[in-house]
Amino acid sequence: MNTDCCSIYLAEPDQKLLRLKATDGLNIDAVGQTIMRFDEGLTGWVAERGEPIKVHNALQHARFKQFPAIEEDTYSGFLGVPIMHRRKILGVISLQQSESRYFEQEEEAFLVTLSAQLASTFANVTLRLRSQDVQTNEHAGLVLQGASGARGVGIGHSYLVQTNIEFSDVSLKKVSESEPEKARYFNAVENTRADIIQMTQRMSDQLPKDALAIFDVYQQLLDAASLGNEVVEKINQGWCAVSALKIVVEKYIAEFEKMDDPYIRERAVDVKDLSRRLLEHLTAKANRALAIPTSAIIIAEEVTASMLAEIPREQITGIVSFKGAENSHAAIMARALGIPAVIGVRDVPILQLDDVDIIVDGYSGKVFICPNEAILDEYRKLESEDKAFADLLKEEADEYAQTACGRRISMYINSGMGFEGDIAEQQHIEGIGLYRTEYLFMMRQRFPSEQEQQAFYQEVLGDFDGKPVIMRTLDVGGDKQLPYFPIIEENPFLGWRGIRLTLDHSEIFLVQIRAMIKANILTNNLHIMLPMVSDIGEIEEASRLIKQAHREVEKEMFDADNAARVPMPKIGVMIEVPSMIFQLDKLKGKIDFCSIGTNDLTQYLLAVDRNNDKVSGLYDAYHPTVLTAIKMIADETKKIGIPCSVCGELAGDPGGAMLLTGMGFDQLSMNTQNVLRVKWVLKKADHLVLQKLVEDVLDCTRPDQVKFRVNRTILNIGAAGILRAGN
Repeated sequence: MNTDCCSIYLAEPDQKLLRLKATDGLNIDAVGQTIMRFDEGLTGWVAERGEPIKVHNALQHARFKQFPAIEEDTYSGFLGVPIMHRRKILGVISLQQSESRYFEQEEEAFLVTLSAQLASTFANVTLRLRSQDVQTNEHAGLVLQGASGARGVGIGHSYLVQTNIEFSDVSLKKVSESEPEKARYFNAVENTRADIIQMTQRMSDQLPKDALAIFDVYQQLLDAASLGNEVVEKINQGWCAVSALKIVVEKYIAEFEKMDDPYIRERAVDVKDLSRRLLEHLTAKANRALAIPTSAIIIAEEVTASMLAEIPREQITGIVSFKGAENSHAAIMARALGIPAVIGVRDVPILQLDDVDIIVDGYSGKVFICPNEAILDEYRKLESEDKAFADLLKEEADEYAQTACGRRISMYINSGMGFEGDIAEQQHIEGIGLYRTEYLFMMRQRFPSEQEQQAFYQEVLGDFDGKPVIMRTLDVGGDKQLPYFPIIEENPFLGWRGIRLTLDHSEIFLVQIRAMIKANILTNNLHIMLPMVSDIGEIEEASRLIKQAHREVEKEMFDADNAARVPMPKIGVMIEVPSMIFQLDKLKGKIDFCSIGTNDLTQYLLAVDRNNDKVSGLYDAYHPTVLTAIKMIADETKKIGIPCSVCGELAGDPGGAMLLTGMGFDQLSMNTQNVLRVKWVLKKADHLVLQKLVEDVLDCTRPDQVKFRVNRTILNIGAAGILRAGN
């Protein structure tokens, strides 16, 4: 740009200050020393306004301020551009010219482009510079932000878990003899089975059956019908056992990680965890010695279920996982074991968290590194209060959910693994509000047969005999692909998925419906729910196929005199596509029930991809638009007499459950770990208070305003323990 001086100022953390960090033209001795406020000088003005500023003669401008140390009084022309990252000012790039100069628009545009390209790099550098305090200052008190994986408070010393070998370390290699490689693979499978059996035995006294079933899933993945056949096929093609495993596993992981459903997407972690153990046995790198602190905070790039199973429960006080999500098996196990966990911590080199004192706040998602004594004392008190609160929740576990005024709320669970036996025995769990059938289809080389599906569904319906089970028909397509039925689309969220796909492939739909109907003959507790419905025609076509499948099962299994022995299941739809909100009045007589999927409804109403970290901050089910839409659905379905429940994440959030109850919903379905907390907060709230809260939040214009009012109500009814650690 043929300019005389270029300088970069970076904003100080959490302060309205800029510090000179680099320059070509100013006094080099001032770098790191010169600080200015956002309301000082032309450079501060750029940060204050958050937009480019160019001045023909800076020395004559009212905002010019002399900073003697930087020796800029020889410059006159000025152009400054803010460095911005996700609405935050990270710094300023400034250009200066000795003579008067009015920079051209093309020059300004170039500098804006450069700033935008540098912004994300500067953001990461700033975080890394801050994280170096962990190494250099034991009293740094660095606070990292992640997401809550399991609530609670954990105080201890970090224990860094690193895997012995990764698939990225493996180079593909072919061999001339396949039989020895198959023998190696089968031997590794047996050794891995033995590991899993040992883990199951070790955890059997500490985990409920539904959480312990994680290891049953691992055993299933080892079966020939899952990974085994494909690995053997690759070996037969000439690949060595390690290469064959790498090829198959990386394909499955890639397919899972592309999926939209967070529950299904997290199964990539299971495949990765199990396959890594297979790899260790294949490469003889298993069984390393562990030296674990007494009060260990487990730190890992991605904490897995097997990691937790290998460490004595009494030694674990917390978990920090750089990767992972609420639906990961590690998070599920952490909640079942009562271990506070923070997941999704970013932008800090993992090695810097080794061998330091740590506090894990599973409520706020914060991780305190090298906390000072004042913070430690405060969290020791909160830890004691938190344990007392957890004991209180368990005491009331068997009670039915109801508001303070006695209004009953039916509590259902969301599931999909096929291991719900123990949960079904809990009387206050009144059924399954969303059973995801996709998992049965995922880990196979082909569509499951009608007989396989029937056996799978029959077990679930039998576990919940006498209680409704709402099974969602196959919800794949677009970015949620089956490995043997790939679909490539430019915009998968608006593409060929859910009911759109299965209606186009009625042969797949009919097999699944026939299997469901057969599985339901003995229990008669099946409800069938259709996903991603966008118009009435789809409902009519699906209903016709369901009736056809029912007639076929009657004809196949019973003669005409006994046809009545095949019960017809109730049919419902998921309300998750916005177009259905405006067709609710046409549903009467066409369906028996409906359920709101708040996750997709939020995504489509706000036009936000919740898996895109650039815009995921805009995804918020507390957005007034989303809540207004849900209230419209509640009012209209009540008017036409169709039962409506909620099965999205909002139902499992205590504040969300309060709003939904205030809107008139009396059936909520959620992940099992949220049931006790939702029940507890509802029993403290009068229904009239909740109705008033709904009226209040629907007048809001932003999600933060809604959350403020919800949290204020939670505090007013004496339920602060839901929001944070302590009483």
